[in-house]
Amino acid sequence: MIVRKFQISDLDDLVILEKRAFDVGPYSRQELQEIFEAPESFNYIAVDGNNERLAGYVVAIGVSENVCDIESIAVDPEAQGKGVGVLLIKAIESEMAMRGFTVSVLEVREMNDKAISFYAKNGYQVSESVANYYREHLKGSRNAFRMTKKIEAKQSL
Repeated sequence: MIVRKFQISDLDDLVILEKRAFDVGPYSRQELQEIFEAPESFNYIAVDGNNERLAGYVVAIGVSENVCDIESIAVDPEAQGKGVGVLLIKAIESEMAMRGFTVSVLEVREMNDKAISFYAKNGYQVSESVANYYREHLKGSRNAFRMTKKIEAKQSL
């Protein structure tokens, strides 16, 4: 698996992955481009080195001097359970630390037990419940949990 920065030539594959990964409320092509090209955002994508297929992505945006929001993370359903998500979250957290952020925050649907479990295994804790966070209902709910993690500062040599 190759983890690298997004390039505009990845956008078509990103749109396909987004639709495969999210049954409800995937970002549009325009939204993805805006998020990935925003001056304050930074990102990583995971590409299967064998078939060059996009396996996942993560994009984050600083929201304050020390807090960074994981705007979105997605792994292709066929690549889930193979460590892609862990590679991506570790890459983005490492960059957060290098940029001086001390807290990572993300939002996840309150009923997405699989994602909540993944984040918990990677050190995130539910910090609050957010009513009506999402535009679209899923199983009658638009609510989310906000999860946070302390980011360890990178030690300089």
